[in-house]
Amino acid sequence: MPTDNVTPQVVDLAPGGAVDGSHTAPTPKNANAPTGPSRPQDAASIRDWQGLPPDALILVPASVSPTPMRSPDGVWAMLVLAVDIIGDTDTDTDTDRAGEVALFGGQWVGEQPPADDPYDGDVVVRLTRPTCPLPRDQVADVEMLLAHHGRWQRVGQWFGVDDSWPDIVAPTAAAVMRLHCDLSESVAGFEAASPPVFPSPMKWSRGGVIELLDAGMVTAGDEVVWHRRNLGVCHTARIRADGALVVADGRAYANPSGATTALGGNHQNGWGAFRRASDGRTLGDLRTELHARRKN
Repeated sequence: MPTDNVTPQVVDLAPGGAVDGSHTAPTPKNANAPTGPSRPQDAASIRDWQGLPPDALILVPASVSPTPMRSPDGVWAMLVLAVDIIGDTDTDTDTDRAGEVALFGGQWVGEQPPADDPYDGDVVVRLTRPTCPLPRDQVADVEMLLAHHGRWQRVGQWFGVDDSWPDIVAPTAAAVMRLHCDLSESVAGFEAASPPVFPSPMKWSRGGVIELLDAGMVTAGDEVVWHRRNLGVCHTARIRADGALVVADGRAYANPSGATTALGGNHQNGWGAFRRASDGRTLGDLRTELHARRKN
């Protein structure tokens, strides 16, 4: 079914900031694309392969899970966990498939969380009934939101799209996640190198883990791990006293998503990837618990 695809408007995260237009055009599915002899084809194996949570939905490859066209009852949105666009990183070597969406995974979020420090940089998609007069069960309107500066800001919107919507929105999600991670790491580096004359107005650059430290839910020196079967490695990092994650080679990242994107070669939400080594809980589980505590 043809779709009325509207080019999304991407929020300007910094003066002069822009998303590369080459990442906003939808890429058609390629059902016959080679996947390699060892790449898994079922949802559970792909989650394990990519180091994603057990309840992650794998929407690309499209053959893995049925594409939802509406959010379930009682669900606010789908958190984007992982996006892989072939050719989007230096680790990609398959030039024949450049631009193809190789992975899109998400996780349902029951209620709208605050867009403050622990959630800053999260990207979600919301599925609603179409506003245009099309068959209501076969198409959806899709809205993409970014937690940024304490607000959920719209960074993309598509009207009347069919079940190919994950392929359509994935390039925008990847571009927004990349831009936000790059900007937050740059600001954090600038603040670390600058004398603390005045409090920084960009508190969001602290990355959110500092909130867990302040609440006593993690401690400086705690080890977190990210198992990546597809790379055959287990990434480890230590939580620094300022909330940064310091990986094995000494690089420090202000935000868990900055660490996973740098380490994994694709765009990942690090809150769902890194687990506390002592008990296996993800940083995302801990921030959800912190949010619940603050509500009570």
